[in-house]
Amino acid sequence: MADIRIHGMALSTFTRAVRLGCHEKGIDYELVPTRPGETGALNPLLKIPVMVHGDFTLFESTAILRYLDRTFPGPKLWPDDAREAAIVDQWVGAVCDSVLNSAQRYMAARFDFLPVPAEMAELYLDKARRVIPVFDRQLARTRFLAGDALTAADLLFAPSFFWFDSLLELKAIADLAPNCRRWAGEMAARPSMIATTPPAKPELAA
Repeated sequence: MADIRIHGMALSTFTRAVRLGCHEKGIDYELVPTRPGETGALNPLLKIPVMVHGDFTLFESTAILRYLDRTFPGPKLWPDDAREAAIVDQWVGAVCDSVLNSAQRYMAARFDFLPVPAEMAELYLDKARRVIPVFDRQLARTRFLAGDALTAADLLFAPSFFWFDSLLELKAIADLAPNCRRWAGEMAARPSMIATTPPAKPELAA
């Protein structure tokens, strides 16, 4: 049995971000299929993912990635330099806030994971139209989100951007973001992304 167990779903973007971290750092882990609401005592907020390492349990994907980075050898997901690490945190926060509250919520609504009125879904889409160009301008300056090396920020952004081509409205936004497209192509070729590709995509809500 692997030392690390990750409770979550292969389709979950945040679960995939944590799994990406494990692959990038060469950490052996076991994915324990768990849906939101099924975490029991592991996470009182009933969200996924949850990591269990021996007698230590941790939830929230960013906290899990930081723990993995500090505990295991392998490529650093956060640099040691304080300013460079702060830039990573800046883009981690931007992904978790701005992308979550725009494109990812729109996807959840379209796939009926988040039942909301149509006008609310449109607000999420409008915000995605404003948010993605910010990431595109950043990626015009740097190879990865926080600089020239892959960091946790990329691991959190990639699983969400992976879904854009599944919805015509988000694909149209991505098609106007050539630097995001360039970055996404490089990310897609990484062994970590290939190893964590979801087995199937959900069907759109009727």
